[in-house]
Amino acid sequence: MKARRKYLIGIAVVLAMLWPIKTLSAPAWDVTVVDESGVPVAGITVRESYQNYSAESTGHEEDQQTNIQGEAKFTRKTLSASLLQRVFGIARSATGGVHASFGPHSYVFAFGNGREGSDLKDGVIADWTGYPATMKSLIVAHSPSASR
Repeated sequence: MKARRKYLIGIAVVLAMLWPIKTLSAPAWDVTVVDESGVPVAGITVRESYQNYSAESTGHEEDQQTNIQGEAKFTRKTLSASLLQRVFGIARSATGGVHASFGPHSYVFAFGNGREGSDLKDGVIADWTGYPATMKSLIVAHSPSASR
């Protein structure tokens, strides 16, 4: 009876390690792009870049074009990965040493039509790291030659 119980517990542990767990990889993200004078910029590319460093080895990108109001909308992204995949992902990320990243990361930036810009918070590019489930960003798209 004890051997059978250990066997069943072992099976349960293996199944638990292999069972996929769904988590948020990138939020629903509403982006508005304006020029230096606050006028919406239509037809500019907004790119969302995202990766869960604790569960996958490659990142993802999605592009949207701004509408006449300078808006682009991204849907939320989820990832299904087992506990075992996540353990290996964390171990792989840890090999990066001081440059290692863990967990989900996502950011947005705009480019095209002779302009570019990022979502800046206190002069630093906004990096979503798992919370909140929705984001709103205002990107000021500058001419690359313009002084900032």
